[in-house]
Amino acid sequence: MEINSLFGIIPDLPGVRVYQFSDNIDFSKELSKEARNRDFELEIVVFSEDFFYKLNSLEGENIKLRKVEFNKPKYNLRSTLYDTVFVNIDISTLQDIELFFRKIYRMMKNAANIIVPVSKECKEEIAALLEKCNYVAINDIDLDEKNCAIVGRKMHGWARV
Repeated sequence: MEINSLFGIIPDLPGVRVYQFSDNIDFSKELSKEARNRDFELEIVVFSEDFFYKLNSLEGENIKLRKVEFNKPKYNLRSTLYDTVFVNIDISTLQDIELFFRKIYRMMKNAANIIVPVSKECKEEIAALLEKCNYVAINDIDLDEKNCAIVGRKMHGWARV
């Protein structure tokens, strides 16, 4: 299965908002194309200044690009909530993965999905961490022999954050 097949998880409704943490140029380009084709809002966020400049050309009418610091109290602007969040970064490099997932939880709409591509070696660990952070309906989707995507959902009334 190609990673682009994960785009089917994005709701096909008007006014959909998608958020992507990225250090993957190819995935960001494909997701940007999908945003243009399906007319949904996309916000791409990076932690690296260098990577920000590499993705600069993707910005457009419904596509915004921002650089943020990991230590920010929240990642979304103006309390905007998102329907789908892609985490296309190497989460093992983050200072505090649990805090990162908790910040994402607060910026998601109810019934929104988080999608985290990971190696199959660490899928159980990431799934358990998502569950600890109040995500429910956690499943994995095989991408290839070595990788999968962990998909979790935020549900109304389940939060302990």
